[in-house]
Amino acid sequence: MKKIFTIYFVLLTCLFFVIDGQQAKAAEAKIKMVTMLPAKHPVGKSFGGFVKRINAALKGEFHIDWRGGPEAVPQFKQPAAVRLGSVDATITSPSYVNGILNVSGASNYSNKTYAERKAAGFHDYFAELHEAKGLIYVGELPMSNKSFHIFLRNPIKKLEDIKGLKIRVFPAIAPAVKALGGNPIVLPMPAIYTSMERGVVKGFVTGIPGVAKIYKGVLGDWIHEGFYTAVFHFLVNPKSWAKIPSATRAKVLNYVRNVDPPIFEANWKPVINGSYAAVDKAGLPGTKFSSAVTAKFNKIVYDAAWAAVKKKAPKEGAKLEKLLMK
Repeated sequence: MKKIFTIYFVLLTCLFFVIDGQQAKAAEAKIKMVTMLPAKHPVGKSFGGFVKRINAALKGEFHIDWRGGPEAVPQFKQPAAVRLGSVDATITSPSYVNGILNVSGASNYSNKTYAERKAAGFHDYFAELHEAKGLIYVGELPMSNKSFHIFLRNPIKKLEDIKGLKIRVFPAIAPAVKALGGNPIVLPMPAIYTSMERGVVKGFVTGIPGVAKIYKGVLGDWIHEGFYTAVFHFLVNPKSWAKIPSATRAKVLNYVRNVDPPIFEANWKPVINGSYAAVDKAGLPGTKFSSAVTAKFNKIVYDAAWAAVKKKAPKEGAKLEKLLMK
């Protein structure tokens, strides 16, 4: 009888550990995510770093299964795919969400630091706006201020030379190029090189990372003065988000908004500095404006951006301008 009891006790103990192990395994919430750029792109690599860090920080509770970039779901279609539940999450450009939330691209128009935007309450307000449109705005991955430049096929001598040029943009940049007298053409990033090569566009706007290498052979000039802020939004499907335990959701929000931003931004500094050096090494002198023309340039691009936002959504636009601008 004692032997039977011992066997029974051992079996119960084993069963307890099996069930406990299964429960621990089940406790890790997993979401499938796509990103606006592939893993090999300089920006895509930074997304990979973020995924590794958050998975390590929340190991056992939360895990991002990165399924790829635009090769998995086209760039412009990723936000809608998340909203519909075809995929759980995306890291994307704010302007790619304009078709769902028409003021999404406004987050690019900030001249504040990440800490200043957070302190102003921007992220909480943006989360409210996204939730009303069927998306969970977890937070942003901040790259840097003064992040975007105009790159050109042929050299220019003055700001007015931009007039009439067809320039590739993403949606958030279109008002600035139009205000400068150019003709903005919205194209996905993978189409930039061939469009420049074939003369479909005479320039494009993007960040500096990787430009010297990726666009070698089609660059003749670039404008030194950068503008706007490069940020990437982490968006999740509401139903997928609701499946994650509330305590874990709080940890994800804390990590994305408070822990990782300074790491993400700091990791970009040497990359950005190296990219400027690479452009110089490639022999692209670039166009530098006088201080007066630079001030004029900045006024044009920011005024145009906020005028466009407030025209679409007067109330929300006015509030966002206060939250995002100094």
